[in-house]
Formats: sequence, C-alpha cells, structure tokens
Amino acid sequence: MPLPAAPAIITSSPFSSMRGHHAAIRYPDFEAARSFWVDTMDWRILQIWPYGDLTLAYVMPPEQNDFHLEILAGPGARAQTIYPDVDSSLTSPGLNHVCLSVDSVDDTLAVLRERGVDVVNPPFEMADISARLAFFRDPWGNMFELSERIGPDDHGAIFARPLAGWLDSTETS
Repeated sequence: MPLPAAPAIITSSPFSSMRGHHAAIRYPDFEAARSFWVDTMDWRILQIWPYGDLTLAYVMPPEQNDFHLEILAGPGARAQTIYPDVDSSLTSPGLNHVCLSVDSVDDTLAVLRERGVDVVNPPFEMADISARLAFFRDPWGNMFELSERIGPDDHGAIFARPLAGWLDSTETS
C-alpha cells in the first residue's frame, strides 16, 4: 500500500522554519563511538568540539550532508537496557531508534554483518508504509532502522535519496 498524499504544508505556523538537523546519542567513550561511526560505518566527521568533560562530534552518512548524528561522549554515561529484539523495545517510553533510508536493506545488512555489526531482527516488509525494514544496533545497544522503499510511492523525495526531502518539507520529488 502506498503512503497517502502528504498533508498540506502549514506556512502560517510559527514553527514553519523548523527542519530536522541531527539526532544526538550519549556514549561512554568518544574514541570507541568515533571508531564505530567512522571506521565501521564509513560516516564522515564534520566537526569535533569539547563541552565540559565531554567530547562532541557531528558525523554524517557517506553521501549526505544535511543529516548529522551528534556523538556526546565522555564520563558519566550509565548503561542502558539492551533489548533482544525490536518488539521487546516497544515496551519502554522514550526515543526508540533512528531510521536510515537505504537503497537495499539486504545489501546493507550483508555489509553490516561482514563488519561485525549486530543485526537485531531479520528484514521484514510493512505494506502499510511500502517499506522493507531491518534493525541493527551500535555496540552500546542504540537501535537503528534501515528502510528500503518497495512498491509505489507518493513521497519519492523521502525514499529515493537518503532522507532528502524529509529535512526540507518544501522540496518536491
């Protein structure tokens, strides 16, 4: 089933200038987090800066400049719950995962497995959103969704290129 047409843009909203920019994840060790994202995932470092006892960095996917993951790393991070699968994670409130659009879930999972990344569930299809999905986690248990567009799509800008169009609601496909 294709996604429905997008609701009308609300240009009169006092929040109409809001755009997605980054998601931040707290890590206990900067170098280990940097190594995962840069060495394992091939993401690029945009900037590194200090904040108190922490080291922060923006990292970006290999071919996208308008989405950043902010690494917040240093002492004081407590261990988090590591769920055995996606369904188990749905019992807790709060941020659950970050979704990354890919051309092929299966090809991406093959490379992740080769690189020793923990794949949480086998791929599955969600007809309601015309997507093939899978989940992986970083070494600290943070989950990430992979989403591949399948079937017809009324929102090609969201899935044809990694997250392009999602961040700028005025862009059309």
